[in-house]
Amino acid sequence: MPPRQPANEPPHTYEVEWTTITYRTIAFYAFLGLVVVGFIIYLIAPNYVTQKLKQGLAVISGRVGQNLATDTAASRREAHFVNLDGTVRIKKARSLQWINADYGTSLEKGDFVQTASDGVARIIFADGTNYVLKPDSLIIVEESREDPVTKATKVAVQVNSGAVDLSTGRFEIPGSSSQVSFADAVANLAGESRAALRNDPDKNIHEFTVNQGEVDVTRGSTSVRLGQYDQVTFRAGQAGLVRLKVIAPPRLVSPQNMELKLAKDPKSATINFAWTPVAAAVSYHLMVSPTVMLSNFIVDRKVVGRTSYEASGLDEGTYYWIVTSIDAKGVESQPSDANRLNLVQDVGTGTQAYLEVTNIIQHGKVVEVQGKTEPGSTVIINNEQVFSIAPDGTFRHFTSPLPKSGVNQITITAQDRRGNSKTIRKTVVIE
Repeated sequence: MPPRQPANEPPHTYEVEWTTITYRTIAFYAFLGLVVVGFIIYLIAPNYVTQKLKQGLAVISGRVGQNLATDTAASRREAHFVNLDGTVRIKKARSLQWINADYGTSLEKGDFVQTASDGVARIIFADGTNYVLKPDSLIIVEESREDPVTKATKVAVQVNSGAVDLSTGRFEIPGSSSQVSFADAVANLAGESRAALRNDPDKNIHEFTVNQGEVDVTRGSTSVRLGQYDQVTFRAGQAGLVRLKVIAPPRLVSPQNMELKLAKDPKSATINFAWTPVAAAVSYHLMVSPTVMLSNFIVDRKVVGRTSYEASGLDEGTYYWIVTSIDAKGVESQPSDANRLNLVQDVGTGTQAYLEVTNIIQHGKVVEVQGKTEPGSTVIINNEQVFSIAPDGTFRHFTSPLPKSGVNQITITAQDRRGNSKTIRKTVVIE
C-alpha cells in the first residue's frame, strides 16, 4: 500500500503594519525635548543660562558681521561733540535736513558735519580719536565701530573740504585703525599720532602734516610713511605725492598749562608769555584766545629776535595760548600744544567753590559725567574743560576714552569767578 501523501495546505502568511514617521516629526519632538531640558536647567540656574545665552549671541553676531560685513548695532560706536563754538550743523545719514549740533548730538556712520565761517567743533570717537574742525569745513563719518569679538576699533572720516586737526589715542587691541581720506588720498594713522589736514578743492590745495607719531599716506600707486614734522602735498591732475620737512613749533614754558594767576586788578596785570627757541626759526607768532577752540584772538603778535612777550589789558577769565615758528622763507610751523591760563581777581575769600556730581554713566571706555556748579564757574574733568554748562550751572561732559581696563580715576574740578576751587574724585571700573 503506497504511503499517504500529505494534503496540500495553504501557505503561511504574515501581516506587517507600517507606521510612517517623518523627519519633521522627529525633529519636532527632539526640539521639544531640548526645550523641556533647557527650561528645567533654567529653573535650576537662571543666571548661568542667561550669561551663556548672551555669550552665544555675541559670538554669533560677531561671525555674521565678519562673514557678511554688516554693521550691527552691537558693533557701532557713537562719536560725540565735546566742544562747539559758532555755527555747526549736522545732517544725519537717513535725513535730508541740516540741524544745529549740540552736546547731546551723537554721530554715526554716514553723518555729515559742517562748520560755518564762525564755527569750530571738536569731536571725540570711542577709540580716542579726536577731530577739530576749523571754520568752513565739511566731513563725513564713514566708520565708527568696534568688532564685537576682537574688540578692535575702526574709525574712518572723509574730509570733503576745509581744515582739521586730528589725533589718535593708544591702540590697545591689534587690528584697530584710524583712517582719514581727502580728495583721492587716504591716510592711516598709528596710535598716539597727531596731524593737521587741509583740503581746498577750489584752490587745488591738499596738504597733510604730521606733528607726532607715524602716518601712511596713499594716493594711487604712491605710498609714503610720514614721521614727526613731515608733510605731503599734491595737486589734482598731477600724479604722486610731494614730501618735505616742515619747521617744528616751540615748546611753551610760561605760563604753564592750567596755571592760575591771581591779581588785584587783572586788567592792569602783566602776563609774560615765554617759549623755547627753535633752530632755523627767525621769528615766532604768539596767539592768545578766550576760547579753547582758538576761534578768535585777543593777542595776535609776531615776535622777532626773542622768545617771550609781555601782554596786559586782559580781562578776568580763562585764556588759551599757542605759538608757531617762522623760518627764513616765511613758512610757518604747525601751532604748539595750547596752554590754558586762568586770570582771576584776588579777593582773598578762601572758601570752596560749589560743585556736585549727580551721575556717572559709562559708555565703554568713555564716561559721561553729569553735575552742577555755580553759574559762571569753570569745570575741568581729567584736564578737559567742560563747555556744556547750562545757565543754572548744570553740566554734562563726555571724557576721552580712559587709558586702561580695570580701575580708573576721574577728577572733576570747579573754579568760580572768585578763584575758589573744589575737586571731587570718582572711581570707575572699565571691564
